[in-house]
Amino acid sequence: METTTTERKTNEETFLHLIYDFFDCRTLPAHMIFLDYWLEKALINKQHKKYLNAKDITFFSTKFLALLGFCHKIHTKETKNSIYFEESIKIPDGYILKEQQLLLLYPNYLRTREICNPLLAFQSIFKNCTLDFYTTSINIWANEIIAEKSKRHILQTYLSLKRMMEACWLIHERSVSKNSYQYILNAVNPTHDFALSCPLLLTDEYLGNPYLMVEEFFSFASIDEYKEDLTKWFKMALNNQESYENANDLLFIHNQMLQLIHAGYLIGILRLTYLPKTNYTTQHETFGHWLIARMETISTANGISYGNPVQLLSPHFKENPIDYCIEKLTIDHIIKIRYGLKEWLEAALSKNSNITNLDHIYIFDQFEELQKIIEALFLLIIQPTRANSNIN
Repeated sequence: METTTTERKTNEETFLHLIYDFFDCRTLPAHMIFLDYWLEKALINKQHKKYLNAKDITFFSTKFLALLGFCHKIHTKETKNSIYFEESIKIPDGYILKEQQLLLLYPNYLRTREICNPLLAFQSIFKNCTLDFYTTSINIWANEIIAEKSKRHILQTYLSLKRMMEACWLIHERSVSKNSYQYILNAVNPTHDFALSCPLLLTDEYLGNPYLMVEEFFSFASIDEYKEDLTKWFKMALNNQESYENANDLLFIHNQMLQLIHAGYLIGILRLTYLPKTNYTTQHETFGHWLIARMETISTANGISYGNPVQLLSPHFKENPIDYCIEKLTIDHIIKIRYGLKEWLEAALSKNSNITNLDHIYIFDQFEELQKIIEALFLLIIQPTRANSNIN
């Protein structure tokens, strides 16, 4: 399938990628120790040649600056869906003790309210010091040209960097690795629940009517094309000798699947009925009519007879696809799907890893489950035009 639109990462997605990259190159304790040694070298000229060399200082000062810059961007509300992102990383204070048992490392420099909401730590960091202040301090620190009056600024930067890293670590454990995710809010708001599983949320328009997301999904490609893409992705994820040839296409498919799952979750939990917009085009009454006509056109062009694209759902779910969304797209199940998709994505983009060592629920079971999700959402769109089509 050709990507028909340019995928642009949201600020939140870029931020999570930076956090992942930051802790992927070194663990939180290693970063903390590095800062301690670096401070000692700056203030009292204590050498740690084994752990602190010129290349490390250059490399990690750049890492600190990049992460600090994006923390400032998040802090200044330059985000598209900041409310949903914020909700996805917050915990109630009553959960802190439970989370401490789940995580190997826990903050020492953050206040309780900042542990509950790590974004508040960024407010504190930038309350009295600007981004330019920190940038200048880190550059002076890295270049080791430190006047006496600069040492106080470096100490302030040192403490802020430790607070920043602890806040980012909590975000990492809650939204990237999901290591701290062991509870589900009892709130009525289903968007909040889904945010605990997936930071890639729908736009306000699609949250208001998730069927619009389903229509958009099938407007890009047919159900058969999506199944072909899934098969190709699955094969690449199983194979550690090859990688997906077009990373942008794969990321597009990955993000489309996440948003389709989110739409299906909302449809199921809210038990929404599809009410198609009439007069979709001058030739087609509804989107369902257009979709059927498009599928027939594709089949004719490819010389393939038009058949039934729904093969994996049980007879009950074929007749009642809304029941599939209600019964199968629960938060617990979505968490497993999200984990599996993450593993599939990483394996398919790398020649050095595959998914063969995962539990079967993340391999063949998930491959079948993803196709069933597509089939169920496809049927929900087709149902209003079913009597006028040959789809069973």
